[in-house]
Amino acid sequence: MATQPAGIQPAIAELPDLEAKRAHAEWPFEVGLVPLRVLIVDDTYQRPPHHEFVSREAERFDPTLIGTIDVSKRKNGDYAILDGQQRYLIMQIVGKTACYCSIYTGLTIAEEAGFFYKKNKDRNTMKPFYSFRARRVAGDPEAIEINDIVEAEGFAFGPTSNEDNVIGAVTASEKVFAMGSEHRDQQLSITLYTIREAFKGRKDCFNNSLIQGMGKFWQSYSDDEVNIDKLVQALQEVGPTGVLGLARDSMALAPKGRLGTQSLPRWVAHHVGSLYNKQLSVGAGKGAPGVRKQKLDLKRTGLA
Repeated sequence: MATQPAGIQPAIAELPDLEAKRAHAEWPFEVGLVPLRVLIVDDTYQRPPHHEFVSREAERFDPTLIGTIDVSKRKNGDYAILDGQQRYLIMQIVGKTACYCSIYTGLTIAEEAGFFYKKNKDRNTMKPFYSFRARRVAGDPEAIEINDIVEAEGFAFGPTSNEDNVIGAVTASEKVFAMGSEHRDQQLSITLYTIREAFKGRKDCFNNSLIQGMGKFWQSYSDDEVNIDKLVQALQEVGPTGVLGLARDSMALAPKGRLGTQSLPRWVAHHVGSLYNKQLSVGAGKGAPGVRKQKLDLKRTGLA
C-alpha cells in the first residue's frame, strides 16, 4: 500500500493494492488532509491576496464550499500553494488547522508557476502583470524576452504604472512586441526608448494607448526615415497627455466610416508623425530645400 506523505491523513477509505496502484497512475496528484502550518505562498509567482474579499468571506464561511487547495510538495517539506491562497487565508481566520489538498510532487518552481498561470489566466480578477510574471517564472521564452527588453530600457513591469519607471501596461507592451514590421524584428525596444527620452516622469507616459500608438508609429517607419532627436523634441513640447488629447479629438471628430472607426492607438501614431513633420519645419523657413523630402508620409500609419 502506498504510504501517505508525513503529516498527511488519507482523504478516503484506502483501496486494495491493485486498485490503488491503478488509481494513482490515472491522476497526477493525491488528495490528503494537510496542516495549514506547512502551507506556504511563493511570492515569485503568486499574486497578492485580496484582503477585503478574504475578510468578507471569512464572516460567512461555509466549509462545504472550500473544496481542495492545489499544492506542490517540495523536497524541504513545504507545501507551496498553487491555487487557493485566498481560501487558505480564510481558513486561518476561522480557526481551521488543516485543509484538504490536491498534492502534486516533483514540480520545479518553473512548473509551479506554469500551473498557477494556466489555472488563473482566464480569471477576470487576474491583473495582466501577475499573469505575465507567472509566465516569466515558468520559463516562457517570449515573456523572458519582453521582460529583458523592458529592463534594458530602464523600466520594470508592475501591477500599476507610476510616472517614473514602473509600467503597468503589460498587455499593451506585449502587443507592441508582437507587431510585425519590415523595418525591425520588434518595435518594443525603440518604443520604450522614445517614451523614456520624451515622456519619462510625466502623467500618462505609460498609458496603454500611448504605448501601442508609439509602437504603431515605429511599425510604419524605419530608423533611417526618422531623426529621433527631432522626434523626441517634438514630443517633449506636447507631452503624453497632449498627444493623447490630439488623438482623442481626431477620433471624435472624424466622419463615420473607415476613419471614424480607427483605434485610438492608430490616431496616436498619426499625431506622433504629424508633430514630427511640424518639427522638421521649425527654423527651416518656408520652402526650405529638403524639408518636404524628409517629412513622413502619414498615410502609412493607416490614416490620411
